[in-house]
Amino acid sequence: MSILVGVIAYVTGLFISAMALQANPWAFGSNGELTNTGIVVVLLLSLVWLSVFVRRRWPLVPFIAGALLAAGWGDGLLLLIGLFHIVIRGPRVRMVVTAVIGSVLVIAGVIRHCLLPPALNPFGLMIVGDPAVITDVEASAPPADSLLAMNLMTIIAGVVGLGVSIGFGLLLRRTRRMKTVETIAQRETERSESLSTELARQSERNLLARELHDTLSHRLSVISLHSGALEVGTQDDAEVATVASALRREARASLDDLRHLVGGVREGNFGEQSRLGPTSTPPSLPSMDSIPQLIASVQATGTQIRPSIIMQDVESAPTVLDRAVYRIVQESLTNALKHSPGAPVDLSLSVSANQGARIVVSNALPTTRTNEDPESDLSTSGSGAGLEGIRERTHLLSGMVSIGPREGLFVVDVSFPPFERRSQH
Repeated sequence: MSILVGVIAYVTGLFISAMALQANPWAFGSNGELTNTGIVVVLLLSLVWLSVFVRRRWPLVPFIAGALLAAGWGDGLLLLIGLFHIVIRGPRVRMVVTAVIGSVLVIAGVIRHCLLPPALNPFGLMIVGDPAVITDVEASAPPADSLLAMNLMTIIAGVVGLGVSIGFGLLLRRTRRMKTVETIAQRETERSESLSTELARQSERNLLARELHDTLSHRLSVISLHSGALEVGTQDDAEVATVASALRREARASLDDLRHLVGGVREGNFGEQSRLGPTSTPPSLPSMDSIPQLIASVQATGTQIRPSIIMQDVESAPTVLDRAVYRIVQESLTNALKHSPGAPVDLSLSVSANQGARIVVSNALPTTRTNEDPESDLSTSGSGAGLEGIRERTHLLSGMVSIGPREGLFVVDVSFPPFERRSQH
């Protein structure tokens, strides 16, 4: 589009500049035809007007070239084009200086054309119908109203040219500046909104962390104290003492995990590794490398787990997949413990870059329990949110999931697609 405008400006400007040569007696002969000098000047004008194509990047080039033409014989069109782009894009000092110089040259050119004889006025052919009245020195002078019309056309051309170059240029300059200011204001508004949103989220995180701590910390502390007392009071019964010890370790580990979770909620850094180290049971860092430790912590409660684990390329697995596999295994074991306590749990886990990940956890379907059964509260405490979380994690990673009864067993079957193996350096 810019090139097309440049071509139009070049052709139109060259034609007008050729007409403006009429102000020079040496350019046209008495017969109205261009002299040899005029032809050479027209060829030079065709080169000078090439500067119009760099009006956007280097507006001083057409301005200086146009200033030479305006000073030579009052041809100010190229000067006005350069001035227009300087007013729009140039620095303020340059804009003021070039506007003053351009105005002086254009006004001087208008006065000069008004004082010239009618034969040298470029608007003569437009006002007077007979060319001979203009070009023939022996012809009678044009009527007074024609002379007045020529001078008015000259003055109007100068005023309109300056008005467009300076006035309209200043308007566009102001518009561009306002757009820039609006863009900056919009960015600041977006930044302010982002900060406000972040503050609101931080407030929500603090409230959630406080509720988590106040609600669960007390209950877990009471469980830890009671299990410790049970462990001490049942030293004669090794099995009960072992279960009580495992329960106490789980309660303490849950307290540690709760503190880490509360800190993560407040700081918004759930993805960071736990500072608790590898001694926490169950593991504080959800990863596939921690699955054996997770199984051991569940087995310590007396639950029989029959694991079959084959893991390869674990170090190449994406972090989100690494965490998802751990959480799915954890939730599947929790689901089995809640709904079929005491029943053996079969766990099959295979991971490789070429085959992806496959998790199969199965346990016997729960039998009908009575309200007198002390384990019935645990088996009916689920709301289904854990299984729904398994489905959401699986679908998020484009995996496949099947959860439900199968041949007398309750089966959680999850598979993930292959992942890219990272080269080791």
